[in-house]
Amino acid sequence: MKKNMTKRLLAALLAAALAFSLAACGGGNNAGNGENSGETGEAASAALTEEEYQQAVEDLSTEMSEIQNSASTAVTDPESAKEVLETMKTSLNDFIAITPPEAYADAHAKLQSGCQSLIEFIDTVAAMTEETDQTKLSELTTKMSEQLEAAMTDMAEGASMLQEASGS
Repeated sequence: MKKNMTKRLLAALLAAALAFSLAACGGGNNAGNGENSGETGEAASAALTEEEYQQAVEDLSTEMSEIQNSASTAVTDPESAKEVLETMKTSLNDFIAITPPEAYADAHAKLQSGCQSLIEFIDTVAAMTEETDQTKLSELTTKMSEQLEAAMTDMAEGASMLQEASGS
């Protein structure tokens, strides 16, 4: 049973990281040096410049890639897998909290929606690890698929909107 839980966590982790990295990679790639782009608090309340925002998108994509790479260490340890998923949620929440420049507001709203769907996906995966009832597991699997599809769709649309807004 523990082995199945680890496999579920790893599969979910890789799927979520892949969904984000595939969708977000299409975002701005001519970014500046937005030093505060990944910070919360004061930086989250003031709108970022276009360069800082593009850097924030790139930073999140990089973080998701790093999380995906570190997933290999989580294969044998469910606790490590949970930690990696929580790290992913933190990065997603940090990105959701930033205030984009006006030119990127619509794209950011779509990316926020995708990030939120990924967070819900991660929460559903966590619920699956605790569940033993096959009917509920089946329901959670369906829910998980819907959340991942919504995340991928919103991320892809947000990345496309981001490219349009940046003139790339």
